[in-house]
Amino acid sequence: MRALLCIAFILIPIAHSAGPPEVTIRSGAWSPPSATISAQSNLVESAATVYDPRGNPVAGLRVGDFLMSDNGKPQPITIFSELRNASASRSSDTAGNPTAASLARPRNIALLFDDLHLTSAALVKTREAAAKLISSGLPPGERIGIFTASGAVTVDLTNDPTPLLAALPRIKTHEDPGNRGMTVCPVLTPYNAYVISEDLDPDVKRAAVIEAMNCDHIKYEEAVGVVEDLAHSVWENSRHRSTNVLDVIGVLVSHLAKQEGDRILVLVSEGFIDDSRMRNRKRIVMDAALRSHVVVNALSVGGVGFSFPRLILSNVMTEASSATGGRFITNTNDLTGGLSTLASAPEASYLLGFQADHPDAKYHTLKVGLTAPKGFRVESRPGYFAAPPPRQTPTTQQRIDRAVLSREQIAGVPAVVHLNPAVKSDGRYTVKVTIDIDAKTLRFATQAGLRLQQLTFVTAIDDDRGNFVEGKQAVMDLHLKPSTLAGMQTTGIHAVESFLLPRGRYTVREVVRELVQDRLAASDTPLNLP
Repeated sequence: MRALLCIAFILIPIAHSAGPPEVTIRSGAWSPPSATISAQSNLVESAATVYDPRGNPVAGLRVGDFLMSDNGKPQPITIFSELRNASASRSSDTAGNPTAASLARPRNIALLFDDLHLTSAALVKTREAAAKLISSGLPPGERIGIFTASGAVTVDLTNDPTPLLAALPRIKTHEDPGNRGMTVCPVLTPYNAYVISEDLDPDVKRAAVIEAMNCDHIKYEEAVGVVEDLAHSVWENSRHRSTNVLDVIGVLVSHLAKQEGDRILVLVSEGFIDDSRMRNRKRIVMDAALRSHVVVNALSVGGVGFSFPRLILSNVMTEASSATGGRFITNTNDLTGGLSTLASAPEASYLLGFQADHPDAKYHTLKVGLTAPKGFRVESRPGYFAAPPPRQTPTTQQRIDRAVLSREQIAGVPAVVHLNPAVKSDGRYTVKVTIDIDAKTLRFATQAGLRLQQLTFVTAIDDDRGNFVEGKQAVMDLHLKPSTLAGMQTTGIHAVESFLLPRGRYTVREVVRELVQDRLAASDTPLNLP
C-alpha cells in the first residue's frame, strides 16, 4: 500500500546551471493525518464511524453520503477523507516488513479498573480478559497502562507486556462491604440510600419505611423521618468512592493529554452513583477529555439484563463515553471481546470538517448523519468548543494537509498542473503529473549572494468515490546563484511525479506551498484510465 520509503519524485529546474549545491530535494510518501477533532480558527474537524445493522464498520462512503450540523444548523462539508485502521490489517511487504498501511500513529491505552466498585467475581473475569488482550501482542507504536481507582496498582504506559501481566493478579477488590447493606434495620445499601435521598423511587422508600415501622414499632410519620435521616447518612459515607473514581479519571485524562498520538481511556466497572453535587465535577472532567482529544470507552461488568438500578449505576459511564465520542458496552458476558473492541480503533472511519462561524468560546453541539441512513448508525463526538487553543496556530504541515483534504481551489502560487499521456503496462498505467511554476512571480530571500526559496509539493490521488489512493510529498530547497535564478525565470520550474495506477477514474489533488511569502496553491484535475 503506502510504503514509507523514498520515492521517485523528479523536480526539474530547466536552468541547467542548477547543480546539487543549489537545488536539494527531500521526498517521501504522503497520507492523510489521523482523525482528530479541533476548532482552530474557524475550521472544525471530527472523526465519524459508521456501523451497519450488524455492528460492522462501513467503508467506501463518499462525502455526499454525510450530513453535518453545528448547533442544529447544516454545514457544507469542505474536508473529507476515509481513514483505514492500519493496525487492523497489519500488512507486510514481500520481505515481511510492515508497510505504511500497517504503521499507525502511536496509540496510548489506559485501562482503569474500578476496584472500588468491582466485586471479587467480576474482577477475576476482567483480569482474565485484560490478560488475553495483552498476551495477544501489542502492535508497533501501541502502549498500554494499568491503573486502579484505589491507586493500589499502577503501571504506566508501556509496550512491554511483562510488567502489565505481572500487575494484573495484584489488583484486588476494595468494594465497600456496605454495598450489601448497612445498618441493622432498615437495611440500606448505598444505592437505596441514594434513591431515597434523591426521591427517585417511592417504592424503595416505602419498603424501607415499612421495615422501620416493623423493627422499631413506630408510627408511619416517625418512620419516614428515621429512613430519610438514615439514607442521608449512608449515602454521605459512600459518595466519596464515586468522587474518587471521577478524580482518577481526571488525572488519567491529564496524563493521556501529554502523549503523542491517539489517546484512549477504558473504564472497567460495575457502575457507580453520581449525585447532583458531583455534576459540576463530572462536567469539568468530561470537558477536559473533549478538549484534549481523549476518548473515554466504558465496559460494564454487570452481565446481561436491564434494571433501573443498573441504569443509575452506569450513568457516568454512559455520559463519559458519549461526551468524548467513545463507546459504552453493556449487557454482555463476553468481557474479552468487549475489552478488545474498546481498546482498538474501528477498521474504517471518516474525517470530516467544515468552516464554522467566528469562535464564540462556547460549547457547540456537533452532529454527523447520513443522507440515506439505511439502518446504519453513526458514532461521532457530540460537540466542540468554538475557540482556538490558546497560543496555538496550525503548523505548516497541518496547513498543507488541510489544503490537500479540502476541495477548495487556491491560487496563491502560480502553479499549473498537467497530466501526461498514461503508458499502460501489465494492466496498470504509469501516470506522470507535471507541475509548472512561473519563477518570475516568486519572491526570493537573499543570503551570502544567493537567492533562497523553498517549495513543497504534495500530490494526492483519490478514486471516483473520494477515497484516498496514494500520495507523495517533496520539498525543494533552492540556494541559487543570480545566473541560475535568471535562467529559471526564463524557462520556469517544472516538477514531475510518477504514479502506477490500475484502470479507473481518479482526481489528482495538487498542493504547492512557497516559503518566502508563505502562499499556497491547490487544484483538482480529473484523471480517467480506461
